[in-house]
Amino acid sequence: MRIAMIGPDLEAQGGIATLARTFIEAKAMEGLEIRYFPTVGEGSKLKKVAQMARGQKDFLKGVLGDWKPDIVHIHVADGVSFYRKMVYFEQARAMGLPVILHNNFAFLEDLVAKSPVHESLVRRAYSEATQVHVVSHDMARNISDWTDGAANIKVLFNPVPAESIPYPGPRGDKESPIVLFMGRVGERKGIFDLIRALPEVSARIPKMRLRVGGDGDIVRLNQEIATNNLEPHVEVLGWISGQDKLDAYTTADVYCLPSYAEGLPISVLEAMAAGLPVVSTTADGIPDAVMHGETGLLFEAGDIGAMAEHLVTLLANPGLRDAMGTAGRERVLKVFDGEILAKTLRGYWEEALR
Repeated sequence: MRIAMIGPDLEAQGGIATLARTFIEAKAMEGLEIRYFPTVGEGSKLKKVAQMARGQKDFLKGVLGDWKPDIVHIHVADGVSFYRKMVYFEQARAMGLPVILHNNFAFLEDLVAKSPVHESLVRRAYSEATQVHVVSHDMARNISDWTDGAANIKVLFNPVPAESIPYPGPRGDKESPIVLFMGRVGERKGIFDLIRALPEVSARIPKMRLRVGGDGDIVRLNQEIATNNLEPHVEVLGWISGQDKLDAYTTADVYCLPSYAEGLPISVLEAMAAGLPVVSTTADGIPDAVMHGETGLLFEAGDIGAMAEHLVTLLANPGLRDAMGTAGRERVLKVFDGEILAKTLRGYWEEALR
């Protein structure tokens, strides 16, 4: 079976590149021929445009030449990403190839609501795709509503290579427990809400620390930290990857992601794999991963008081956070492990061909 996979550069920052790498590298994919065509990467606008053109050229050269895929698998995100991927969608359909739209968006409903024209384009694409892969049950409901039930929807959670993420075991009691945030610094991920919750948390757990890993609006982040006199409690790591990222997970005690919108955040799954209890919101796909009261504590996005209470509860109770962290690790191994989900994806591909 030949698969043409379309998505961001595999070395790009963000969850889609991570999940694509995890699927491609899984042992369950042995025997398949998967070619990956990157549509955009990191760098200047000029560099991104050049990569978009190169990806389109390589794709057409492949499918019109001596390498015709059996399936075209397209990773879709928000806004401009949707239209960029629709070029590949239309080309593949014109060649009579089965097309799968694999969705990891947070705000595509904004595009649907923008105008009847945009709504019609979204409805047509998802209604006519051979399969529509979604990373959460919330996303499945959205696309079903947009297409009046016409989309052939398959739930496929985001994968993590759980066995490659170090698990140090229960952390136990610590004099200075660490809360970890990982993600792009901005309003969507809720980092500024977390900073606003921290004065109450640090007043009740004086030796707690917050570590922030991510790029984005670092200037504003530092201003918020200074305004709230939180310099002794917050360490800004910047964007981290590789061993630095793994070390951040294994040295933390609680993971916090107060997002307003998500698909199914890879960072939450990675944190659970590392044995961390999660404090997060009920936004979108997060409740598919975090079981409230079992593997973490959830709150409504924007409820800073509830977030502070949840953080204090876990920081003050090492036994509770260890129990939730252990349960989270077990849940990832059973439900979100890359090999398990790669087998599911391979089964979906085989079904698409039938």
